[in-house]
Amino acid sequence: MNSADRPILAPAPRTETIEIPGRPPVPVTLLTGFLGSGKTTLLNRILNGDHGLRIGVLINDFGAINIDAELVDGVEENTINLTNGCVCCEIRDDLILSMEKMLTGEKVIDYVLLEASGVSDPESIVMTFLDKKYEKLLRLDSITCLVDAEAVFTHGDDTELSTLKMRQIAFADMVVLNKIDLVGPDHIEVIKEWIGHYLDRIRIVEATRCDVPLEILLAVGRFDPAHTISQINFSPDETHNHSHIHSHDHGNDHGHSHTSARQTFKTWSFETDQPFSHEALGKMVRRELPASIYRCKGIVYVADAPKKRHSLQAVGRRTELTPLDDWGDRRPCSQIVAIGSEIDEDALIEQFKACQTVPSQP
Repeated sequence: MNSADRPILAPAPRTETIEIPGRPPVPVTLLTGFLGSGKTTLLNRILNGDHGLRIGVLINDFGAINIDAELVDGVEENTINLTNGCVCCEIRDDLILSMEKMLTGEKVIDYVLLEASGVSDPESIVMTFLDKKYEKLLRLDSITCLVDAEAVFTHGDDTELSTLKMRQIAFADMVVLNKIDLVGPDHIEVIKEWIGHYLDRIRIVEATRCDVPLEILLAVGRFDPAHTISQINFSPDETHNHSHIHSHDHGNDHGHSHTSARQTFKTWSFETDQPFSHEALGKMVRRELPASIYRCKGIVYVADAPKKRHSLQAVGRRTELTPLDDWGDRRPCSQIVAIGSEIDEDALIEQFKACQTVPSQP
């Protein structure tokens, strides 16, 4: 057999301990929570807070376009975007390699924030961080789970979805019950009873727009692996066990699917240079998107204010279309992502195209 006929072997997995010479392990906070719960809002609050830490950020968004990365302020040079997948499975190696690259670079990083995808089951992320190979590189300091007080029981008859939400909560050492301004005190008590029925001693902090003191979020050393393992032995449905399917199908440029905790999620992305009508787009997303779409978000170009980027955020029927910064030297265009259980791509394309403005004739 000559050299050309020899099989090409993949490199063996790394087994040696990874460390930063002369530095202790860097603490990591993992931000989890279902789609639309407010993770990016909380991330921005931390990044713009007065804490004196040099923070590195890893952002994982499920889909071909990382919208969340476009909405993060202030740390462009220390941000690594993990796209086209869920950090809990297919990009685990990328996660550690990206973190190693960040931490061993020229700029000293004091702290790392990882924003996980809203459809991530945290188990594999946690198990990766607890691997002995990485104990000198990083230290899992805390896991904070965001819960949308208004939308947490949306699709409540979907047991698989409820199980995923509860597993995200179960792995956390603190829960931020966000958007409490949108519900009443009785609803908040129902949420706490729901969580307490399955999990013990979960710390719950109530918040509006993720306004949480930084002192309870950073460098707190809350994470306890033994407590986490004991917490996840709940069973929202006696017919469920804890076998998990993790699969991805990247069949075309617009649609992807991800199966987590036996719940299938599909994602659809749309890009266009044609501007939208602000009113038509907001009305369509609020009133006409199918109920199977759990989350829709994007950076959009609107004809009504062509110099400014706009953020599109939709959870259920709650929709926000808000101005951001100017386009500046960037080419005005729209990038939109939808995530749900069932997605009719052709129908969505037609719905969004119907909201675009007709170019004026010269």
